[in-house]
Amino acid sequence: MSDVSLVDVTIRDGNQSLWGAVGITRRMVEAMAPDLDRVGYRAIEVASSTLLATSVRFHREDPWETLRAAKRLMPRTPLAFLTTGKRFITFYRTPEALFELAFTLLVRNGVSRLWVVDPMHDMEGAKRMAEMAKRVGFTDVVAGICYTTSPVHTDDYYAAKIAELDACAAIDSVYLKDPAGLLTPERLRSLLPRLRSALGRLRLDEIHSHATTGLAPLTLLTAADLGMTTLHCALPPLANGTSHPAGPQLAANLRARGHRVDVDVEAMRRASAYLGRQARTKRLPAGVPLEYDEAYYRHTIPGGVQSTLARQLRELGRPELFDAVIEESVGVRRDLGWPIVMTPFAQYIVTQATLNVITGERYRQIGDEVVDLLRGDFGPLPGEVDQNLLDKALSTRRGRLPASDGREEVTVADLRRRFGQGLGEEELLLRAVMPGEQVDAMVAARRDSPVAVLKGLLRTAGERPGLSLAVSSGTTKFTLERASEAAS
Repeated sequence: MSDVSLVDVTIRDGNQSLWGAVGITRRMVEAMAPDLDRVGYRAIEVASSTLLATSVRFHREDPWETLRAAKRLMPRTPLAFLTTGKRFITFYRTPEALFELAFTLLVRNGVSRLWVVDPMHDMEGAKRMAEMAKRVGFTDVVAGICYTTSPVHTDDYYAAKIAELDACAAIDSVYLKDPAGLLTPERLRSLLPRLRSALGRLRLDEIHSHATTGLAPLTLLTAADLGMTTLHCALPPLANGTSHPAGPQLAANLRARGHRVDVDVEAMRRASAYLGRQARTKRLPAGVPLEYDEAYYRHTIPGGVQSTLARQLRELGRPELFDAVIEESVGVRRDLGWPIVMTPFAQYIVTQATLNVITGERYRQIGDEVVDLLRGDFGPLPGEVDQNLLDKALSTRRGRLPASDGREEVTVADLRRRFGQGLGEEELLLRAVMPGEQVDAMVAARRDSPVAVLKGLLRTAGERPGLSLAVSSGTTKFTLERASEAAS
C-alpha cells in the first residue's frame, strides 16, 4: 500500500466548477485558511487567471491581496496556480512577456507550485512556460497530460506526448489531468503503465479527475492502488457534481483500502462546515454525486458550459434548441480536428454549434475564436481538420493574419507607455488584460474600503500631533486621539 498525499482544489476548481468561479470571496478564503493549513495537504490550489479576473470583475477585490492573505494564513502549505501557458485572463492568445510578469507576481505573492497543462499538448510551448516559471522562482513545476476521448487520443498519442517532456530540466514531475471526468478505472489501468514506460527521468504519480460521471472516486482509488501518490480532491459543498471527489470521504476510502493518508480530517470538516454555512446564506448550490450518463461520453461538454448554454438560449427565446446544439457540437468538434472539450475550446465549440443551428447553415458564420484556433494560435490540432471549414476560415480577413505564438514583441515598457509610468506591476498587468473600467472599480473599492479608510486616519493622526477625531454611528463610537508633541 502507498503513502498518499492530497491536493485541495476547493478555492479554485471547486469554486469554478460549481459556483461559476464567483462564489468565494477574500473574506471566505481568510476564514477557512487556518483550517486548510492544518489539514496537511500536499498543496492548495488558490487561483487560475480566471479566478484573478473574477475577483476584480465581480467582487471588486484586489486578487494580489487575496494571495498575500492566503500565504500569510497558510504558511505551512504550498500554494498552487494552474495555467495553460496560452492565455492569461483573456480568451485570446497572451504574449509571453505578460506571462513572465504574471509568474513573477505570483511568486512574489507566495505561490510556489505551478501546473502547466496545454490542452492541445503543444509540449514545446509547455516546456517554454516551465523554463520561464523556474527562471522567476517557482520551486515546483508540474507539467500535464490532458485526458480526453476521441479517435485520435490513443495510448500511442499520449505516450508520444508525455515523452516530449522528459528531457526538460525545468519540469519536476508530470500529472494526469482529466478535466471532464472521462477517465475510468479500467482505462487508467491500461494507460498509466504505458505513460510511465515513456518516461525516464520524470515521474507520473499525480492525478486530477472531475466527478462528472460519478466515477472519479473509484478512479482515484485505482490510481492509489497503481502507485500514484498525489490525488486531487475538494471539500463539500464544493465537491462532487462537476467538481472533484470529497476530501473527507476520499481519505476514509483510501484508509479503508489500506493506504496511508496523513491528513487532519477534522480540520477538513471545519472548513467544509464554514463553506456549507456560506452556501446556505448565499443560496449557492451544493455539489451532489451524479449518476453515470453514457451520453456524456459522446459530447463531453462540461456541465458549466451546458448550464451557460441553456441560460443563453433562454435569453434568446430559443430554449428548445438546446438538444440540437449539443448534438451539433459533436460534429463541430470532429470538423475542428478533435480538440479537447475544456476551457476555452469547449466555449468555442458550443458557440460555433449554436451559430450553425440558429442560422440553419453549417459555418455560414465562423466565430473569431474558431478562426484563431484553425490558423494555429493554440498550436497544432490533434486530428485532421475538415478541409472546407479550414479553407473558409483562412480566407476571412482574420484568417489571413499570421498565427500568434505568444512571442510578440510586447514589453513591460510598452505597457507603461500605454497605461502610465507610475502604475505598480500588479495593477499594470490587470490593466493589460482586463477592461479598464473593471480595474478602475477595483481600485476605487480598495481605496474606499473600511480598512483603507482606517489606515488613512491612522496615517493622518501620525502626521498631526494633537489631533482628536470622533466618528459615531448609532450606538457605536470610534475615537482617535494623538497627544501633542509638548504633552508627550
